[in-house]
Amino acid sequence: MKIMSARFLVISALLIISAVFFSFVFAQTAVFDLGQVVVSEDKDNPEKLTIEGKTKISQKTLKSHKVVDVAEILSDELIEASMIRKSGYGNEVGLRGFTKSNLRFTLDDTLIEGSCGSRKDPPLSHINLLTIKRIEVEEGPYDVSIPGALGGDINVITKDTQSGFHGELLSKFGSFDYLSQGAYLTGGSDALQGLFGYNYSKSGQYEDGAGNKLTSFNPSYNDEGKKLDAFQKNDFWGKVSIEPAENQNIDFSSSYGGAKDVLTPRVAMDTEKEKTYLNKAEYTFDDLGSLSEQLNLSAYYNRIEHYPSGKYRIGAVNSKKIDAISSIAGAQLENKTPSDAAMFTYGTDFYRRNWYGDVLNRFTGATLNGVLFPDVNELNFGAYLKAERDIENLSMTAGLRADVFHSKAEEDLTFSKAMTDSNAQTDVLPSANIFLKYFLQEDAAIFGGVGLANRMPTTVERYIQEGAGYYGNPDLKPSSNYEADLGFETKVLEQLKFKVKGFYSYLHDFIYQQSSGGVKTYTNIDAYLFGGDATASYDLTHGFALEGGVACQRGIKLDQPAGNSDKNLAEIPPLTTKLALNYDKNGFFAIYEWVHSQRSKDIDSDAGETPLGGWDVFNFRAGYQLAQKEGKLSLLNGLSLNVGIDNMFNKKYAVANSYEYDPTDPSGANVKIVNEPGRFIYGSLSYMF
Repeated sequence: MKIMSARFLVISALLIISAVFFSFVFAQTAVFDLGQVVVSEDKDNPEKLTIEGKTKISQKTLKSHKVVDVAEILSDELIEASMIRKSGYGNEVGLRGFTKSNLRFTLDDTLIEGSCGSRKDPPLSHINLLTIKRIEVEEGPYDVSIPGALGGDINVITKDTQSGFHGELLSKFGSFDYLSQGAYLTGGSDALQGLFGYNYSKSGQYEDGAGNKLTSFNPSYNDEGKKLDAFQKNDFWGKVSIEPAENQNIDFSSSYGGAKDVLTPRVAMDTEKEKTYLNKAEYTFDDLGSLSEQLNLSAYYNRIEHYPSGKYRIGAVNSKKIDAISSIAGAQLENKTPSDAAMFTYGTDFYRRNWYGDVLNRFTGATLNGVLFPDVNELNFGAYLKAERDIENLSMTAGLRADVFHSKAEEDLTFSKAMTDSNAQTDVLPSANIFLKYFLQEDAAIFGGVGLANRMPTTVERYIQEGAGYYGNPDLKPSSNYEADLGFETKVLEQLKFKVKGFYSYLHDFIYQQSSGGVKTYTNIDAYLFGGDATASYDLTHGFALEGGVACQRGIKLDQPAGNSDKNLAEIPPLTTKLALNYDKNGFFAIYEWVHSQRSKDIDSDAGETPLGGWDVFNFRAGYQLAQKEGKLSLLNGLSLNVGIDNMFNKKYAVANSYEYDPTDPSGANVKIVNEPGRFIYGSLSYMF
């Protein structure tokens, strides 16, 4: 009763604060500068820009990394980001202790989800590097335009079409037979433009610092599996932009990805094949009058076909395969209205997701389990309102959102009926936030906010039917995050930049795995998560600079799942520090960095986590872009070269722990630990025109 009362008070306080803010801005009549920040892709812009907690990572930064997948870039670029290593490709990313379904992943502001119950295909694995214009990272519950972003959102923005004729050729190569070849072309008139691209990538099995091959991290591989490459992938994408009138624009985009034989030693099966279909249509109206600066209508349909198999494993799993299909269709209507009070953004959105999966005999095709994912439909309707205002030295944003979420398993819950006969739930959830930034002087500011966000239980958590020893909990409640953030940033003497921020999250009905009485399932607990990070850079002049950062989080359970007495929250990374010497001048850049992680000691051993040793890794990367001399044309203009070495001293280490169940294993066993690659030498050659 006390917890529910506290929850009611927090929700009420957030709604009242936001309501007061909206009442305040509506009541004001003074004219002021909204202070909008516009981020362009101009090459002179810094690679990472931060706007009220949202970090943007540009193309230049993306190209400088080895980029086997996007999760590695985020963990390299952001001190507060961590990675869960699953394989050579398709890894998971975390932000400040929030991972997997506790984050939202979006592509051009549309929801993207994988189709694997053990997340062998996390959302970012379905996006090809060459399509990316920039990546936007929002930490905390501060974007009401996205449903279900409990701990933050990672939004990938794809490249725009251009008029004229332009394109890029990109070749990447590296250790362990890594190869990526791709290109895209774009062109047209002002009224009609198109873009088309293709990329092929593959890699052999990497070895860790001690020479252990990728398949050695799971003893279940047969002789055929031990000889396979790590992955092979083909990606196609296209976009068409039409301008029917001066203030109107229509965009159609579509992409297809086909993966084959993706080795995933973290779990009991590999991905024999996978197909990705991502589609979006968007109609934008600008300057419609005093009530609309921009009106945007978008619709999307994303479908993932995932086919894991035990083909390359020994034992009973060798005869099995899984057909798992997930599709999500949605739409959003959003309008921006400027006024003397504030810039208002309001809209409504909808999505429907269907997910089903069957276990089959891979030799005969006979159904072994027709309700692994029992044909689950998820429906979500949401509406939101956001206001932004600047008053002298104070910048303010606030948001309100309401969602109605309904989920239902259309097939029988064969095993979960031991817990409940219910297979449908409807939840009504409020979200709210307010964020303030106050400039003490031109180059110094304090910022902070409070917010509430929710996320729904996944199909795996509510409905998976692996067997009598592992099944979902249909009665799970949505998770809520009540978060407060506070930070300070300053610039001293044009040379030293410093930023520090901290957060505290009270997690109510946090969804957690539970193992008791021989049964693995999921339950709700209360917990709290807190931490912070600090970054600094010092200009040494003549193109040299020092950069450093430190991040630490800690999670504590307030109550325990059955069979678990460990107070530590799982999946919380240990303290991490980075120090780098940078050089950037006249088209040439070089970065030499040291990354340190303390040993993982604050772990949930009762949930299957094990202590991991601390480690120190040194990385180097450099690049050069040939600049065009003034007044002279050259075919070499647009040519750039990047080289690098990750894990220079061939350290053996692991960054991810072993928490989470494996839906591809009938026992629901905890997943394996997969070490990081050893010394990885890579290079890329790019030509843009």
